[in-house]
Amino acid sequence: MSALASPLVRTPDKPMAFTSDELLRGGITAWLVFMVVLVCGEAVHLTVLRLRGEHVPATLDAFVAAVPALVIYALCAGIVAAFVTPIGILIVMLIARAMRGIRAMSIHLAVYAAFSMGISGASIAAAPSDNPVAWFFIVPAGSFAVAIPLAWWWTARRALRIDAGLITPRPPRPDPDAAYEDRAADTGLGGVSRGS
Repeated sequence: MSALASPLVRTPDKPMAFTSDELLRGGITAWLVFMVVLVCGEAVHLTVLRLRGEHVPATLDAFVAAVPALVIYALCAGIVAAFVTPIGILIVMLIARAMRGIRAMSIHLAVYAAFSMGISGASIAAAPSDNPVAWFFIVPAGSFAVAIPLAWWWTARRALRIDAGLITPRPPRPDPDAAYEDRAADTGLGGVSRGS
């Protein structure tokens, strides 16, 4: 079996089964989507806040003035999200294992949307409602609500397209240690034999 070939994970009984690589890819995709939506949403929010000030003209200066706050906000949110993502991956793994026998992507999307909306709602409920800081909870909650279903859809669609032969997966990076051992075994150098 070549390095690119892998046993078929999805079967007629489990049409939406997944590999650990696909699960990790989905988690990374969710984090990236979360960060992009968060930065875009918060850029709009901070720009609106700057425009509400009477001394700030409605020009590009309003957005430029918000950039330092946006960078700090994105760094803080990115660090928090990086710690939360592994926990989310474990929760999604349990959901995905329970649903691997269901073929309909719409049902999967509905379940992941409900999951992300539930956590987003809890995040908003925990925010102080009478404080202007509450908006800084709403944008991440909305970003999370978008990121989970979208990341699942992108990852599942890619895996199913690979299975159908519509796209070719990127070959894995070569392992220099394995290449050295294979070369040594082929030439009889170093006392290394195949299968050890």
